[in-house]
Amino acid sequence: MSQTTTVQDAIRLLYILVRGSDQISNHPDGYVGFFDGKAKLHALDFWVRYPDFLAYELLNKYDDTGEEKYLLKAESIIEDQEPDLRSIPMIRYRFGAFENLHESLSLLVSKGLVYQDGDKSDQTIKAYYYYITPLSVQLVDDVTAEFPLLAWYDERAKLVKEIAGPLGGSALKERQYKHMSYATTQLGTQIPS
Repeated sequence: MSQTTTVQDAIRLLYILVRGSDQISNHPDGYVGFFDGKAKLHALDFWVRYPDFLAYELLNKYDDTGEEKYLLKAESIIEDQEPDLRSIPMIRYRFGAFENLHESLSLLVSKGLVYQDGDKSDQTIKAYYYYITPLSVQLVDDVTAEFPLLAWYDERAKLVKEIAGPLGGSALKERQYKHMSYATTQLGTQIPS
């Protein structure tokens, strides 16, 4: 397992936000995508960072649908040794896999790639959501074409969105808690791969 920098985290999160968002049109501020919730962002980020857990979800999807593409993708993840080569640890916190994403998200917000908003009450934010700008979509498309190594993040972000389906963050976290190694990880410690 490896550690990452703020910039590396920002790049990964940008792919997840852009490819994991729902497309919108005619927004008065010109936004082209909407991503609902920080819990969902953590859940999708978890699957990107833990390929072995994603492979398990792909096998479940194969069992549910019978679509061989999910089985083949799960096999590919294991055969390519992604759990050993691409895992990036996360800490189990009160509500599941967690990492403080403020610095990485602030980098995206400060560059005009993402607009972060939320539902506020009693001087606190109760729910976060993110609007995707046309600039962020163009950037993801351009850097993926210019740097083919980043195509992995592009493909993976699309895949985790597909696996998540319409579920929100809480439902996705519930699914992740069905894994014994995830559920039994002590609070404040790394979730094992």
